Amino acid sequence: MRLFCLVHDVQKIGMAYINHLVEKGDYDSAARKCQKVLGKNMELWENEVYRFKTIGQLKAISQYLPRGDLRLRPAIYEMILHEFLKTDYEGFATLIREWPGELYNNMAIVQTVTDHLRRDPTNRTLLTTLAELYTYDQRYDRALEIYLRLRHKDVYQLIHKHNLFSSIEDKIVLLMDFDKEKAVDMLLDNEDKISTDRVVEELADRPELLHVYLHKLFKRDHHKGQKYHGRQIVLYAEYDRPNLLPFLRDSTHCPLEKALEVCQQRNFVEETVFLLSRMGNCRRALQMIMEELEDVDKAIEFAKEQDDAELWEDLISYSIDKPPFITGLLNNIGTHVDPILLIYRIKEGMEIPNLRDSLVKILQDYNLQILLREGCKKILVADSLSLLQKMHRTQMRGVRLDGGSTSFGLHAEAVEMNYSLLVVVVFHCRHMFHKECLPSSGLLPGVQFCNICSAKKRGPGSGILEMNK
Repeated sequence: MRLFCLVHDVQKIGMAYINHLVEKGDYDSAARKCQKVLGKNMELWENEVYRFKTIGQLKAISQYLPRGDLRLRPAIYEMILHEFLKTDYEGFATLIREWPGELYNNMAIVQTVTDHLRRDPTNRTLLTTLAELYTYDQRYDRALEIYLRLRHKDVYQLIHKHNLFSSIEDKIVLLMDFDKEKAVDMLLDNEDKISTDRVVEELADRPELLHVYLHKLFKRDHHKGQKYHGRQIVLYAEYDRPNLLPFLRDSTHCPLEKALEVCQQRNFVEETVFLLSRMGNCRRALQMIMEELEDVDKAIEFAKEQDDAELWEDLISYSIDKPPFITGLLNNIGTHVDPILLIYRIKEGMEIPNLRDSLVKILQDYNLQILLREGCKKILVADSLSLLQKMHRTQMRGVRLDGGSTSFGLHAEAVEMNYSLLVVVVFHCRHMFHKECLPSSGLLPGVQFCNICSAKKRGPGSGILEMNK
């Protein structure tokens, strides 16, 4: 009984102190003391909330209200949220983020926010807060629409977190308008949920966005989306010409005739040259390089790649009355075409820029070729001699024959072996030895030469048994 009175007295003192702070106008301190003084007494809490409402200080007490296991009636929290909606959108948004959605009637607050948006339909704070309310209520489609409208940074997180891929099939354009790179990466990472065909269908009226998607798809896998390669030719030509030629080189599915038609219509010379050469019309391709690009270096490089004598003849014929082209040819064709063929065809009296330097270079290249040829010849001779010596040493080595052998072929001649236990070594010179008579037991890698033939070179024989047929 005494303990109860003591608690009661402490609470009375605390309330008196709160009243004192309110009368003094220190509302924040008074609200903060409520947490300690009011404790778990929900009735006192509600009384204090209404008192703070009467004096117009609901904002002061809002951040200290119970929000854990002990909660006030939902109407209390809703009253405070309505108060913030009237005067402080930012404060309202903060409470929505901080307060659990179970504290209040979510649908009622959504309706109130919607009413305010009718008066201020572009307010980002209210729209963002409404999206969060829809998320609490698991109405993710509604939240997604608002995030896309606002281009909110959390839109992709929302999609992944709640697996909303079925909801974005008709919103792909909005996603691409918001952030093309992120949208394309997300779509390509989830092809099993949103097919390529579906994405292409949605982007059909936005070719610039379709190009971004198909380009990234092609970069990931040259074979995916192959049925759209024909369409991509036009898209590259229209929106991304620098990547058209790499696409034509890497794609094995694009229709060459259509690509050639598109490039010729737009006068894309480099791309047309590549397509003509790929289709086998190399002479026409070389003609375009010479006549339209007027680039002798590129023409020479093209002729080197094709390695066709007729192309070199065409290039020389076209260049013979153009001194700058002749200079380029003299400087570059030495290793592919005999320069004499070009020099003989130069008209007498024609002035050719840097002719002396070109002729010096031809002579230097010729000398270098001679040196390389001689060096290669020396290497070839040395290697041939080395291999011949190795073959000779191998053929001169002895061959071991066990007693079980009945015959042994040597230079197409048979050597009959009649001793069942006899083990001999036969050399290429037709000399045979008992294995015990050799310096080492049996036929070892060290037994390379016939002892008799070696002794003849040194002097009288060593008395080893000879069986010479």
